[in-house]
Parts: sequence; structure tokens; C-alpha cells
Amino acid sequence: MSIAPTNAAQSAVLTCAGSGASTRDDSAAAARQAVAAAREQLGGATPAFGFLFAGPKHDLPSLVTAATAEAGGADFLACSTAGEFTEAGPTHDGVAVFLVASDLLSHHMRFAGGMKADPQGVATALCRDFGELKAAAFAHDRLRSTTVLLTDGLAGTGEQTLEALSEATGPFQQIVGGAAGDEGGFVATGVAAGESAGEDAAAALHIFGAQAWGVGIGHGLEPASDPMVVTRAEGNVVYELDGRPAFEVYRQHARRRGVELTPETAGPYLLGNELGLYFFDKVVKARAPLTVGLDGSLSCAAEIPPESTVCILEGEADKMLAAARHAAEEARENLNGAEAAGVLLFDCVGRGMILGDDFHREIEAVRSVFGDVPLAGFLTYGEIARYRGRFGGWHNTTAVVLAVPG
Repeated sequence: MSIAPTNAAQSAVLTCAGSGASTRDDSAAAARQAVAAAREQLGGATPAFGFLFAGPKHDLPSLVTAATAEAGGADFLACSTAGEFTEAGPTHDGVAVFLVASDLLSHHMRFAGGMKADPQGVATALCRDFGELKAAAFAHDRLRSTTVLLTDGLAGTGEQTLEALSEATGPFQQIVGGAAGDEGGFVATGVAAGESAGEDAAAALHIFGAQAWGVGIGHGLEPASDPMVVTRAEGNVVYELDGRPAFEVYRQHARRRGVELTPETAGPYLLGNELGLYFFDKVVKARAPLTVGLDGSLSCAAEIPPESTVCILEGEADKMLAAARHAAEEARENLNGAEAAGVLLFDCVGRGMILGDDFHREIEAVRSVFGDVPLAGFLTYGEIARYRGRFGGWHNTTAVVLAVPG
């Protein structure tokens, strides 16, 4: 946790950012290498906080301990990934780091476990003393705030956690982030905030400053099936679509495209063809099916209410890249005239699978808007972007761009 009040008589460090990556096998060595590379971009400024994204083969506590020491005591929010990247390109089972240095920001980290059983309790813990923290920041003219939220990617309660967090922080609080991944294994995902780390948990970083952080989203997906009704569902598990086992609907959809699905091999197809939820005649949300049950049900990354109207979605590379650029343009516009010091990108694993070896084009699409600034992010099991003017806050197969004002 850090508060660094400033006044006109003090020499303030303008907000700057740096990114770095490593593919070393040793977790501590990889963290040190990535942080050292990121610090080189800070021009000698001391980082206040940072974000660390790493493949599931790495040990999160070891990564964060080494990163904190290498960064001179900076606080780190971290999670496991389904792929991570910087402006230099994507890696798998590597480490990506994004550092922020500034005397103009206040920040506070929180961690809470038990997300699957008690998302409300997790949100309450993440917002402990939030009102007092906000009042202290406002006293120093830090009137804009953003919460970066990282959650377990397999708990199935990400949307409930987000909704509860939004209620606790207030209707105008921006909440942005992603659900942790495990390289498509769907076995276990982890998050960390400083020395606290674990599965079935969420971690948050509340950031206060004078300027708004810019947020933008885009997906570029289109319906690839007729509308269907969710005739049986409970929580994040969909049992039936139009009265048929949900997986059988997908199996038939795939067969028409010359693909034979089994429960064991269906993962990539499900992630590349997610469920879209309608609001009247418009698809407003995408939901990622993650695993297939023995009864033909689909466990999804977030809740899908019974009687919802849904369809199967598909994405074409060019449309998805255009959507990523649109997300970056929206984020730049939401900086309200400020220049970006750096960019965080939370991008769905489904988009990574669809784009494949062309994923670097997604990174390039975002950088074409912001220019030569540091960028880092990871492939998620769910994307978070709750901010003014947008319906809902939990997304799938979506690019979420978060621009840090300089």
C-alpha cells in the first residue's frame, strides 16, 4: 500500500510506465529479468506498483517475491495466464511485467479467498476501508479512481464478484481486469497481491489520481447460429439449449463445419465459438464454455440465466483486429486529452486461439493507436470492464484496453 501526497512545492515524478518479459524456466530469475527490463524504460524513476502475468508452470509467490525485490519494494498484482505478452510479442509459460512510477497516484492492494462459495464476501474484503481510502485521496485532489481486478478463472462467480465489488465501491468506479488462466488446462488458476497468493481468490488494486485512466472494449464477433433459449441452467452451468443437451448443440454445430467434437477435445472449439447473450435483438455479452460435463452440460466462465436467448458466435480475424483497434481508440478518447504513459491489454484466450500465430497483429492494432509506449497483458478466462456508458462488466472473447495517463 502506498500514498504519496504532493503539492506544488514538491518535485513530482510524472507518471511513466515500463514493460519487460522473460522466458526463463526459473521463476525467480524470470521475474528479475522481466522487472529489470521494465525498469530500464522508467528513466531512473522508482516504480510504485506493477502487474505480473505468468504461465501456470511458474510459482506465483516466488515470482512476486523476486519481482518486489528487483523493483525496489514496489507492490505487485499478479496472476497465472493462458499466455502473456508485451509490445515485443506473445509468449506462453513466460513472464510479462508492467511497472508504473508516479508521485501523483495513491494505490492500495487487497486479496481475498473463497470466491467460489462467497463472491459477496470476497468483494467486501477487497473493498475494506475503501470509503476512507477514497476520502484520503480526494483530500489530495485525486478525484479519479480505477480498480484493477484479477480473479480466479475457474470459480464461475466472476460476474457476481464484480457486481458486488461495483456496489461496494460506487456506481462510477471503473473496474477493469481479467480472470486468470492456466494455458487451457482448466485445472487451477491463481492470483496474488503482494505476499498473499492462492487459487479460488481475487486480487484488487485501487488506484487514485487526478486524471482518469482510459478504458475501451471491442470484440468483433457475429452470430453463427440461430437464436436459442436456455431451457435449463444453474449458475454458470448450462444444461439445455432449446430442450437439448448443450454439448449436443455444439457437436451438431461443429459437425456442419467438418469438425467432430468429443468432451475431451472440445475445449478449443468451445473457446473459439462462444455463447452470445441477446438483449432484445442485439448480442450484448459473450460467455465462454470452459468444460463439458458427463451429462452433456457446459460449465461457463460466468453465469447464464435460464430463459436467456443465446446464439453461438464466431469471429473473423480482420473483424477482431478492427475491434481491438476500436477498443484502443475508445480508451484513448477516455483519457480526456492526456497522453498515454503505457497500456494494459486484457484479451480473451478465445481470441488468442482464433488469431493463433497472428496474435501479434492484435498487439500491433492497439499500438497503432497509442504509438511507441510500453504495453503488457495476458490471455484471460474472462475480461472485466465496468465503466460509464457500457452495459455490464463481465465479458468473454473481448479485448479490454486500459490506458495509463502520463
